Amino acid sequence: MSWVGEQTLEAFIDYIESDSLKRKKWLSRVREAGFDQALSDYHEMTSAREMPLQM
Repeated sequence: MSWVGEQTLEAFIDYIESDSLKRKKWLSRVREAGFDQALSDYHEMTSAREMPLQM
């Protein structure tokens, strides 16, 4: 596994299990780019959401 860590992996699994459309989208991404890249994409998506805008 890449640098994203176990917590990100657990959150990713919970996220894709929560909705069939999310699961379909992310499993397509895994097939297209590979698991490590999809997990990194998920990590970037969630990190951007958690960071407040700075002015």
